[in-house]
Amino acid sequence: MSTTDSIALQIVVRMNDGVPMMELTGRIIDADVKKFQRRIDQLYKKKYSRVILDVSCANFIDSHGLGTIVYYHTLMQKENRELVICNTNPDRNSYLNRLFELTNLDKVLNIVPHL
Repeated sequence: MSTTDSIALQIVVRMNDGVPMMELTGRIIDADVKKFQRRIDQLYKKKYSRVILDVSCANFIDSHGLGTIVYYHTLMQKENRELVICNTNPDRNSYLNRLFELTNLDKVLNIVPHL
């Protein structure tokens, strides 16, 4: 088990050319989803046309975390805004790539390999 396996969710928000980028590190699980929801909701309410969610350093996302991502993706899409999911891991068999593929979210969400 690597040291990041037991890390509670860490969230860092940076601005990238006027676009907020939320970097998620660790596990996005039930205990930490409220923290994630509060932070993404703050960005949502600021009416940015695009928000980037970098999950490259997240090593686990449970159904609560996925539900939050889908919820904000849907809200923003209805307002002609965009939630972009960045996953820089090139390994097609990595946990997150498989998760998005198995849930068919790779066909629904805007997932990019780099910015």
